[in-house]
Amino acid sequence: MSYVQYTKCVAKDDKTYPAWAPSPTTTLILLSIPVLLASLALPYLAAVEVPLLIVYCRWWLYDRLICLGGDACAIGLLGVVEPPTEKSGFDSFDTDYSINLVLAPHNIQELPPGYPASVPPPDSAEDATEYYEKEFKKALHRQIADDGIQGHLIKEQSTTKDAGWDFLGSFNKVVGSTVVYHHQPYLHCEFEGGGMYKLLQALKVLLPLAVAAAVICAIPVIGWVACAVAAAIIAVISVVGIVLALNDTGSPSILDPETGKTTDELHPGSDILFVAGTWVYDSAHEGWNEIHPIKKCLRMGKVRYAADDVIDWDDAIAGFMVATGRWHFDPTDSTHQHVVKDSGPATGQDFRDWVAFTCDRVSAAASPLTIDNQTRPEHGWLIHPQIDGCRSETHSPPPIGPH
Repeated sequence: MSYVQYTKCVAKDDKTYPAWAPSPTTTLILLSIPVLLASLALPYLAAVEVPLLIVYCRWWLYDRLICLGGDACAIGLLGVVEPPTEKSGFDSFDTDYSINLVLAPHNIQELPPGYPASVPPPDSAEDATEYYEKEFKKALHRQIADDGIQGHLIKEQSTTKDAGWDFLGSFNKVVGSTVVYHHQPYLHCEFEGGGMYKLLQALKVLLPLAVAAAVICAIPVIGWVACAVAAAIIAVISVVGIVLALNDTGSPSILDPETGKTTDELHPGSDILFVAGTWVYDSAHEGWNEIHPIKKCLRMGKVRYAADDVIDWDDAIAGFMVATGRWHFDPTDSTHQHVVKDSGPATGQDFRDWVAFTCDRVSAAASPLTIDNQTRPEHGWLIHPQIDGCRSETHSPPPIGPH
């Protein structure tokens, strides 16, 4: 479960940019585009362009993400994925691979009780369609954010609210059983790529050359020849840097306890995933919280639907409930498909415990003692015996997750 990290989150009070972020993004791009075009004919303008782009890259990598309290863990159904190959324009340098989770124990397009009757009519000056769409998205987001289970991960935090920064929440499409929904609230999570970091390194190499070109190009005749040579060198380094940056893409790294292997295969609408990573607020978009970067990702199992777009979360949590003695498998069922729910259906506390349990065991998997135990011949587990079990000759406990 290796991961890479190029970004660093920053405390709100330690930001380099002022509180009106993400305005630097728009401002710097608008300034850099005409300068970039002009530098094709006037190479010395690179001395202006390169510093602008360095400032942008440093903002992107080290000042864009606001720390919300360290690392966090979550379990959810994989919704839509956002591979870097789908990005275009300057966004292509954002080579992170993004995934989006419907947090347990919620369903697709789950609305709070009383909706839409609880929504007041719009003011006469408002566009009714836009108003009701906004209220619909707010209701969807509130239903998860206020659940007291995992919803705090997507809920607006006082850290950014008190600063007056924008907050909408992360929404994207989700494929339902019969229709594609376009406003599903998610916990957004990202496997990092090195695009922006590689671009920054190339720009650092270019900066002294750009400054030298600005001086040389000002010298008549002889300087013009040297200017052409400098321009060629700058162009070559630029092309190489761009190619390296665009090709350093993020890739999923998911440990599957069933196979004992790490894979990059994802199955939207089917995989139930555990993720752990840094919990941040991303100021570059409409404003939302996310896990960035993902440091650990574990496939807990495959979803079972109780009905169209209704996730059977009791099935997903069954392995944990049995492992902790809250439920037990029917001893007359040799397939372990039927569970006796001694404590009743899973509660919010059960789901909180499931996430904490998995988070603790996955963290323990990195300890020297755990790694030593993994090498013993009687032990065949990869993460923790209470998650993927000890495959001994006499006993094989059920895995945590759907079965």
